[in-house]
Amino acid sequence: MLFSKDIERRCAVCQYAKKINDDEAICSRHGIVSLGYKCRRFTYDATKRVPAEDNLMTSSQFSESDFSIE
Repeated sequence: MLFSKDIERRCAVCQYAKKINDDEAICSRHGIVSLGYKCRRFTYDATKRVPAEDNLMTSSQFSESDFSIE
């Protein structure tokens, strides 16, 4: 769920942090921190959420007959 109360509190999805590389973010409150870091100022930002890849459809799931009109 997008706005579940069970959101894991971490800088990767906090409104105060901006990702600077694959492992770190810059926080307006704490400076450079790990993406897994968490603090009491955490505020969830849904726009930073990355959907799970297993929910995405791949082109290998379809054949040409799935797209034909006949």
